[in-house]
Amino acid sequence: MKGLSEREIIRILTNQFAHQSAIPLGFDDDVSGIPLSSKTWIIVKTDMLVGSTDIPPGMTVQEAARKAVVATVSDFAAKGVKPRALMVSLGLPAPVKNTTVQDIARGLDQAAREYECKIIGGDTNQANDLIIDIAGVGLAVPKTLIQRDGARPGDVVAVTGPFGRSSAGLKILLSKWKRDLAKYPSLVQAVHQPKARLAEGIYLAKSHVVTSSIDSSDGLAWSLHQIAKASKVGINLHTIPIPPDVKSFAKEHRLSALELALYGGEEYELVVTIKPERFDDLKKRVPSLTRMGLVEKESFGVIANLSGKRIQMKERGWEHFT
Repeated sequence: MKGLSEREIIRILTNQFAHQSAIPLGFDDDVSGIPLSSKTWIIVKTDMLVGSTDIPPGMTVQEAARKAVVATVSDFAAKGVKPRALMVSLGLPAPVKNTTVQDIARGLDQAAREYECKIIGGDTNQANDLIIDIAGVGLAVPKTLIQRDGARPGDVVAVTGPFGRSSAGLKILLSKWKRDLAKYPSLVQAVHQPKARLAEGIYLAKSHVVTSSIDSSDGLAWSLHQIAKASKVGINLHTIPIPPDVKSFAKEHRLSALELALYGGEEYELVVTIKPERFDDLKKRVPSLTRMGLVEKESFGVIANLSGKRIQMKERGWEHFT
């Protein structure tokens, strides 16, 4: 019997809450908002890491704990909000070793220092699998908050970095290609040491020229589709930023570098749309910004015109239960 997918589960749950009065950001954005006043919102987000599905072979517990924080911080980055504090809930399989708890603590502390947010409490329980759930909280001025539905025809579509390293690195780790571990260290590092684009996200929000934004942890293609659907526009791409090491790895293993870049997930880059007249100026201040294409009026989804070929991009990305 085929079970429900992650997004089908979410749809059932959120439909149950449809009777509630409107919430500022809805259930589909990267974070949730609670208005304190017309000038201040509390921003909250939770993200769960589970050992059996989110920790690939070779990743240490300390790296996993840090990654759990990165995943939450990345969603704040997409909205241009700095998380002020984090709460951590742990599920630990018995018997619990002292070294395991120390490694988790080190990983959490490392990430909290990295993104300058305090860990203020949480909960601990026994579980059948390792669980690290991070809840973040911050404050935002509503008018600077970047949502998903603001893309307008003519806007430049851009990203804060290249794609494909994480999905290529994951293939190396899952396949246990020992030669590739040494040959492509940057791909493996992308999995073990992901980074949230918090500084870039905060700057982009303060610029007031970014019209929509989303975190790419579920995959580049999926993220682009979410902006297109939320904004009721089409997206036409002319380039996909794929780094040379991904292209070399893909060629060596007869894989599609484009597939690795579009559908891998866990890149933690930001996918944004920007007012066209301000893109060049913004890139001077955020050098990693890469122009990918344009927003168009027709709501046709996401297409890419690459090397003379027109590609209809699938609405596909990382998803649990599939």
